[in-house]
Amino acid sequence: MQERKTILIAADGSGDFTTLTAAVQAQQADAQQPVRFYIKKGIYRERPFIELADYCLQGESRTETVFTAGVGGRDPWPGEEKTGTFRSYTLFLGGGRAEVRDLTVENTAGDGAKAGQALAVYADAARVYMQNVTLLGNQDTLFTAPLPAQEREKNGFRGPRQDTPRLDTVQYYRNCTIRGNIDFIFGGANAVFDHCRIEPWRHAKPVSYITAPSTPAGQPGYLFVDCTVQGNCPADSVYLGRPWRKDAACCWLHCRLSEEIHPDGWDNWNNPENETTARFAEYENTGRGAAAARAFGTVNAPETLQKQLENLTALRAMFDVEG
Repeated sequence: MQERKTILIAADGSGDFTTLTAAVQAQQADAQQPVRFYIKKGIYRERPFIELADYCLQGESRTETVFTAGVGGRDPWPGEEKTGTFRSYTLFLGGGRAEVRDLTVENTAGDGAKAGQALAVYADAARVYMQNVTLLGNQDTLFTAPLPAQEREKNGFRGPRQDTPRLDTVQYYRNCTIRGNIDFIFGGANAVFDHCRIEPWRHAKPVSYITAPSTPAGQPGYLFVDCTVQGNCPADSVYLGRPWRKDAACCWLHCRLSEEIHPDGWDNWNNPENETTARFAEYENTGRGAAAARAFGTVNAPETLQKQLENLTALRAMFDVEG
């Protein structure tokens, strides 16, 4: 593998560039060159858009290297009524292989009841690996691409990938914190969340939903393994997930689930037929929010669990992650 060159980003002017956006633009002329952006401590008020073949964003400090923006889906867009979900991101990760380590990305637009959806990260590189990263937001904090094949409302997918082919992505999140309230981890990726902290955050509506997968038929979907769910929501008010599309898949394995989790665990998004196609499962979880049986018939289905375990082994090998 070709060695990555290093570019130093420092808001105080002591590096090669003062913003990641400028550094990425300068790298476009050699977009196939593997590159490491080392980002010193600082508050970076920018919205980087990255389409490179192989890159790493390496922060100096998880808590003090912060990318921040406050763009909500209900904000106006030039020439249009609103920004929409998929143009609201703080950080866009495209291209081939994207690594992000030791930093924070936030969208400060606020409660979705007023601001609408507001992405901290739009992750659409072919392979995405995050470690020791904090993602903060409210509604739709992390979008794990691809988009579903069809939108349900006109211009619902307005954004950087609305007219492009839907490509499978493989994503791995290790020791990350992800905070939000409504569908705050969503999309069609094959994604593993390993030893992550999931924080449902109090907001205006009476219930929250952690995940909203739109898994393509036959794909693995989401796996949460050895994660902790603990936020600041009322007891029994948070669902583990609901299906954004009918073949949605999500499994929680060996996780610690707080009292915030609703006794039903899963929501069918007002469509009982989703219960016959969605693959929502959980196995050997602990805590007040854990339950042996939930609403969907696939809960604890051995075949669902076995496929997820096989997928976990494959992704750990792909990203060179120890179990």
